[in-house]
Amino acid sequence: MRNIFATALFAAAAITAGAADIDSIAAAIASANPAVLARRAELRSASLAMSADGMLPGPEIEGEHLWGPAADNRWGVGISQSFDWPGVYAARRGARRASANAFVQLAHAELAEQRLAAKLALIDLVAARREAAAVRGIYNNVQELLDLTRRALDHGQATILDVRKLQIEQLEVARRLEEAEQARAEAVAALRAMGCDADVPDALDYPAASAAYADAAARWMASPALMAARAEAEASDARAKAAARSCLPGFSLGYRHQYEGGTHFNGISVGIALPAWGASRSKAAARAEAEAARLQAESQTAAAASQFDAMRRRVAALGERLRAYDGALATSDYPALLRKSLDGGQISVLTYIQELNFFMEARIAREQAARDYHLALATLNKYSF
Repeated sequence: MRNIFATALFAAAAITAGAADIDSIAAAIASANPAVLARRAELRSASLAMSADGMLPGPEIEGEHLWGPAADNRWGVGISQSFDWPGVYAARRGARRASANAFVQLAHAELAEQRLAAKLALIDLVAARREAAAVRGIYNNVQELLDLTRRALDHGQATILDVRKLQIEQLEVARRLEEAEQARAEAVAALRAMGCDADVPDALDYPAASAAYADAAARWMASPALMAARAEAEASDARAKAAARSCLPGFSLGYRHQYEGGTHFNGISVGIALPAWGASRSKAAARAEAEAARLQAESQTAAAASQFDAMRRRVAALGERLRAYDGALATSDYPALLRKSLDGGQISVLTYIQELNFFMEARIAREQAARDYHLALATLNKYSF
């Protein structure tokens, strides 16, 4: 509990420090995520349980007391320890080491997934804030124009139709603003579900838009999830070797003390444990498990390569789309130009509303393209922390 509390404090400090760095904030959120801490404890428990299973069985203590005629009693005690075939222990140690490595890699994989989830939620939050700011600017513009048109109506310089058109437009813009605010609330709720109770800085922006494909590809192919699958395949192979060697006889060695006829006897005992009747089937099952684990690791490797290639192409396509939107929208203040045209009598109120709607849809589409691009880029670089 103390560690959880300290990690949560660290995460809150990282967020409230004001550093607009999505990667560091996402890492702090993931490190304090109760799901990550629970999964880490679960994997540690499994690792410790496997270590316990690999220990030698406890020694066996025996005793006897026999009654004979004329109070001619005898008794004896002994202690013995059983052993498997010597090669079994080396195979089991290899399996435990590989399994322990798999558990460590699984913990890293869980942390990487939670970091990505936190980063995606932060990107959603940034996108919702940017979209809300863009729509809010248009809403304020329409509100100002509506106020001016109402005053113009009082002086006979505008018609009630112009006022109604602007009122309807204001309702439509307000609806889009509510959608953006709802998206922002959902992103905050997602962060809260990850255990993040601190406020995300208002100055938070998208991460640097760079895609080092070669480095990202190498990291994907050496990801914790793939390393865990390979370690599990190695552990299964070691368990198959241990199962094969377990078909060989086991041994037991012990000490005996006997008392009979007033004389104490000391000696040793040796035993041989023959394999169980189903040992061959256990060996075949272990070999099948090892083959399945090997194929699973190969399948995950192929799937990771395919997913990375698909994400790389998606990032490239979304980057091109984003650049196209920036080229069309970032060079001029379209609403201001429209307002000048309306004030100068060059366009009507209806044309102004139509053109403003066109611009608003284009701005929202641009913000959604930016969001999709950064979500895809974050997924591409999920192992680049």
